[in-house]
Amino acid sequence: MKKLLWLCILGGGSVMAQNAFEPLPLATELLNSLTASQKEIVSFDLEDPAKSRWHYLPHSSFLREGLPLSDMTADQVEKTYALLEAYLSESGYDQMQQIIALENYLAEVENNPIKRDPTKYYLAFYGTPHQDSLWAWSFEGHHISLNFTIGKNEIAFAPAFWGSNPGIVPDGAEKGKLILKSDHNLGLELIHSLTPQQLSTTLISSKTYGDILSLNKAEVRPFVNNGISFSQLNPSQKELLKTIVYHHLDRMKKGVAQKAIERLEKEDWDRITFSWAGEMEKLTPYYYRIQGQSFLIEYDNSQNNANHIHVVWREFEGDFGKDLIREHYLHTGH
Repeated sequence: MKKLLWLCILGGGSVMAQNAFEPLPLATELLNSLTASQKEIVSFDLEDPAKSRWHYLPHSSFLREGLPLSDMTADQVEKTYALLEAYLSESGYDQMQQIIALENYLAEVENNPIKRDPTKYYLAFYGTPHQDSLWAWSFEGHHISLNFTIGKNEIAFAPAFWGSNPGIVPDGAEKGKLILKSDHNLGLELIHSLTPQQLSTTLISSKTYGDILSLNKAEVRPFVNNGISFSQLNPSQKELLKTIVYHHLDRMKKGVAQKAIERLEKEDWDRITFSWAGEMEKLTPYYYRIQGQSFLIEYDNSQNNANHIHVVWREFEGDFGKDLIREHYLHTGH
């Protein structure tokens, strides 16, 4: 599959040209491999409400649209993963695979292979890749929600949700494994670097909220209680906060993240905020968020005795490609 990916991506041109056009044959090839009934299940209009109806719950707890891996042939599954590999960075793709693999661990621990099924991840297309100038696709299941909207020269990828249960594997052959390592460790490193005065500004609650506050909402607005501002951090703390922010973009191929990168360059970083709720040690319940003018990062580790991680990247105007869709209609009139 790696060989197939690189054959599709290599070929010169700008990053944005590769980004916009090179993965296209993969999407078209995947769609062409589907039967008529599969295409009907996987295909939606660009503005179908299903596009923003999402969740990170197990498949048995939330009815999803689209075609699950369980209803694909082996070749179609391989083509689906090739498409994901074309959009995700190597680290992002690896994290996605590890999160899905945790379903096998949970199935064994809970003795419930029906609820914990690594084949119940769903693919959906909104619009038609080889026909429409603007289209989208998503891949979603327990603890994974990836949403891409593709225009002529830009790609939007929010919301991007990642979760891990357990956060740190407590037993078995992979005891101690931490899939969302950077999200977990960098947050703790930043909060521990703060002075008592900085900490008093950053802490917004002595307890966590039990989950990310944005949940699975179709649209999020900026929060008002936001802790410490970037301008109040020292140089090393600023660099650490930037590392956390850009880590979310690093899960994507550079071309896929380019639109978000350019937006970050326009942010007034002094107004970006970092806030914390709960305790401040590994395997204790805590929550943090980083908020800019255009984006929101939330991290929660509250559930299952503080060993169950939820983390998400949201964009206030760009979730589900809303800004791309708006610009498209503005310029085309339809």
